[in-house]
Amino acid sequence: MRKTALYYNDIFLEHLVPIGHPENKNRIRFILDKIKKSDLKGLKINSAKPANYNILRLGHSDKYLNWLDRLKPGEEIIKIDQDTFMSKKSLQAAKIGVGCVIGAIDSIVEMQNKNAFCLIRPPGHHAEREKAMGFCFLNNIAIGAKYLKEIKQIDKIAIVDFDVHHGNGTQNILWNDPDCLFISIHQSNLFPFTGLENETGNKNNILNIPVNANSNSFEFRYIVDKVVIPRLKEFQPKFLLISAGFDGEKNDQMSQTQWVESDFIYLTKKLKNLAKKYCDNRIVSCLEGGYHLEKLASCCVSHIKSLME
Repeated sequence: MRKTALYYNDIFLEHLVPIGHPENKNRIRFILDKIKKSDLKGLKINSAKPANYNILRLGHSDKYLNWLDRLKPGEEIIKIDQDTFMSKKSLQAAKIGVGCVIGAIDSIVEMQNKNAFCLIRPPGHHAEREKAMGFCFLNNIAIGAKYLKEIKQIDKIAIVDFDVHHGNGTQNILWNDPDCLFISIHQSNLFPFTGLENETGNKNNILNIPVNANSNSFEFRYIVDKVVIPRLKEFQPKFLLISAGFDGEKNDQMSQTQWVESDFIYLTKKLKNLAKKYCDNRIVSCLEGGYHLEKLASCCVSHIKSLME
């Protein structure tokens, strides 16, 4: 019987950031600890190789990839912008993060696994075709979508991003691609200050759902039922990708939304039902944000459990 796979590599703990930076290795440590304590029976843990240059080119330009490769920090941590920092192992971690998404996709297309969660950092959804920003260097999920389309020849891919920050990088990379539907639920007027409702992509393939700062569970679930799921049903994807950010949780210091753990479970189950109907259960979910360590770990494990059920 096909099961849920977890993709992870210890290199993610070696991407170093300045002291006090919210996107630090404790995020992964807390999640791993919670997974161990939760006794998720049958969860297979897999590693992956770094994604090669041709894979990375699916989402990023040669100019940008060459620039990243030239940075080469030594023992110091170098500053890319006010939020984004690179240490000696950061780029390798980012490439293995993409490798995890590619490995997860391959395992599902080849019917080895039912679905997968990629426990990775640095996150990816703010990385644009030619720009690192918002803690992100390589756009894992957008590269995954392009890989499904161009290498695996799957012609309809949907991406649902519920990180509280808009996935500007994913939108940037998929803007002209009618075979990829990108849906983002995010807090309005929050970094990176993109994701307005009138940003719909070149082929009406982007659906942005900005919410007010005090958005609650009722609104979140209403959006899931009345906006997200109907749009997915209309599109009828053959593969579903998820940018799973848990920073909209009400205790997270990065946002003001009042979402709770059960809301993320609710959405995950709805997406699973949709994937069962249209995608032969094929889902790859990928960690994005989430900075309250206990709540992040708890929400993330609940998300994995929901995928496993």
